[in-house]
Amino acid sequence: MTSSNNAKDGATSTTQNALATSLAGFSIEMGSHESESFGKLAHRLPEGTDVFLNLFPKDELERQIEICRQIRNLGFTPIPHLAARRARSTDDIPRILGRFTTDAGVRDFLIIAGDLEQPAGDTKDSLEFIRTIGSNDFGIRRIGISGYPEGHPLISDEDLSTSQQEKIAILQELEIEPVIVTQFSFEPDAIIRYCRELHSRYPDIQIKNGLPGPAKLTTLIRFAQRCGVKSSMKKLKSLPVSSSLRLMQRVPPTRQAEAIGNYRLTQNKNVTVHLFTFGGLEVSLNWVDSEIAARSVEPDE
Repeated sequence: MTSSNNAKDGATSTTQNALATSLAGFSIEMGSHESESFGKLAHRLPEGTDVFLNLFPKDELERQIEICRQIRNLGFTPIPHLAARRARSTDDIPRILGRFTTDAGVRDFLIIAGDLEQPAGDTKDSLEFIRTIGSNDFGIRRIGISGYPEGHPLISDEDLSTSQQEKIAILQELEIEPVIVTQFSFEPDAIIRYCRELHSRYPDIQIKNGLPGPAKLTTLIRFAQRCGVKSSMKKLKSLPVSSSLRLMQRVPPTRQAEAIGNYRLTQNKNVTVHLFTFGGLEVSLNWVDSEIAARSVEPDE
């Protein structure tokens, strides 16, 4: 074997190792409208996988609890999104938490502000929601809070940092594990820069790095616009026509996942991939399966 072949095989092995590391313990996010297809595809997920449930305003609480039960009964960990701005009052928050924990065995939540322009009650953001918890009588294990590798379109970096620090302090006082669940990004450098900065302050905190599962370029741009991911959106729009046509097939998050894996390997930090299923649940699982298959093949001797 020539030295060039050795180098090529070494690079392939390193890439496969990084991808394998990033996908170890990955989590996935689905909408409540995907619950039927999830039941058919669930056998393809590792047992115990964290399954985040993106709830819609039209979803009644009973429906939300039913889907969480389904996820748990299939052998996975249900993590419903709870939107602060949808709570009708602060008194309603303990009732909602109690229903999820008692009726569906939920022990993990993602607390977000929500996309309502005007709050339904007197809770305007996730920090106020977390303050309202008051005690951990519900037996909550983990609470996810949002992170923004590319910043937030409406909130300054300083305010984001201050709010995040207060949320983490409250959760630690309640003996609830804080987990950072980031907005998706197409920029590996932005993802790793964010991880390094956060770990400089909280060395042991888990970061679930949001990545968009394979989707068409037009779909990715639409979600980037909706979520305010400006840097990534500019990069996508600047692609030449030839690349755009190629990427219209499906855009996998391989580069971002490899960067996350390398960071985890070199820094020994608790970072994983969190997949947003913009292109569909099955498409995202196909990508995971293809990466697993690719890294199981040894380089040619």
